[in-house]
Formats: sequence, C-alpha cells, structure tokens
Amino acid sequence: MKISSEFILKAMRVLAWIAFIGLLIKAGAVIMSYGVSIQNPEASKDLYKGMDLSRYFEYNFVHYSIITFYYIFLYLLQAYVALFATRLLSEINLEKPFTTTVASILQKISSIIFGVWILAIVHNIHVELLAKYATIKAEPFAVEFIFVAGIVYILAQLFKKGIVMQNENELTV
Repeated sequence: MKISSEFILKAMRVLAWIAFIGLLIKAGAVIMSYGVSIQNPEASKDLYKGMDLSRYFEYNFVHYSIITFYYIFLYLLQAYVALFATRLLSEINLEKPFTTTVASILQKISSIIFGVWILAIVHNIHVELLAKYATIKAEPFAVEFIFVAGIVYILAQLFKKGIVMQNENELTV
C-alpha cells in the first residue's frame, strides 16, 4: 500500500488544525484560570494541567500577572504558527510548489517563531532575576525557537530562489 504525498499533506493539515485548536484552548484555559486566581489565590497552584505559579503570586501579584501573560502569549503565538501551517499546507501544490504565496507564508512563520524566541528570552531573564533577588525557583522556557526560526527562514529563501528558477524554466519551454 503506497501512501500518496497528497494524502500526507491532507493529514498534516488536519493535524495542524488540531494543534491550532488545542493551543487556543490551552491559552483560553490559562486566561480563565488566571481570572479565577485573581479572586482565589489557591487557583494559582494549578493554572493549567499542573502549572504552579503560586510562588510568583505569593511574592508579587504584578510579577505573577506578567509571567502568566508570558505563557498566554507563548500559546497564542504558537497557535498563530499552527494557523499559518494550515494555510501553508492548503496552499502548497506539489506540481508547482514554488509560489510567492508559499514563500510569503514561510517568511511569516519564520518571523512569528523569531518573536516566540524573543518572548522566551524576555521571560527567562525575568524569572532568572526573580530567582536571583527573590529566591524563587526559576522555570525558564526552552529557547530552541531560534533554531527552528532559522531553518524556516532558510526554507523561505530557498522557495524564493525556486520561484525564480521555476519562472525561468517556464520561459525557456
């Protein structure tokens, strides 16, 4: 049984939609839990699936709010990347993959992932400063986003070059 590339692209598009919806639900759950934790500080011990930010709440409500919003923005930016991935997977044509639309979407995905990396760096600096001066255990975000952003950026550049080559090839035929 041979699985076609078209089928794989459709399956990946469905998975990207599932990731998009899941990340939106995750962001929404953190927002709702944060709203509850404003009135009930006990809720900060389990914002979402064991996410315990109570130590920040006990130290300072402003720092707690900022760190909670880091998480919310992280999930929303990841959802935005998943949304662009669905768009990319629906736009790509295996017969002529090098289009300006695909290159543009790849460029946007790269920029968003770079933004996620900047957010992660700012968050990590913030929690490390709190760990240093307030003796609160820091839980930094992963910072591998820059690597992924670089790879997607390189792919976008390759697609731009592919567009030029594809257009030249069409002119010579």
